[in-house]
Amino acid sequence: MPEFTFAEQQLMMKDLSDTQRLLFNSQIESAKKDRNLVLILSVLFGTLGVDRFMIGDIGMGLLKLLTFGVCGILWLIDIFLIRGKVDEYNRRKATEIYTSIRMMS
Repeated sequence: MPEFTFAEQQLMMKDLSDTQRLLFNSQIESAKKDRNLVLILSVLFGTLGVDRFMIGDIGMGLLKLLTFGVCGILWLIDIFLIRGKVDEYNRRKATEIYTSIRMMS
């Protein structure tokens, strides 16, 4: 899945007022995770599930923590998949924030 881009973020905000846009931007910037940081954490601490905990995937994080990344297999797989998971997380957060802002007005 491609990266969650600024253009995609702008497209979500097209029907928001200026105040709502400021609120959306401030909330998404604080909630968004950096793909490269999570990848580095996945390489270094992936067997402990740190990468999955960061993106809110608690179940998989616990599995990796308790089984040492299922002896390194899930750790290796996540090195290739974690950036896409971060993009999914960022899109999901943006949608949640957008929905909550729209519900407030």
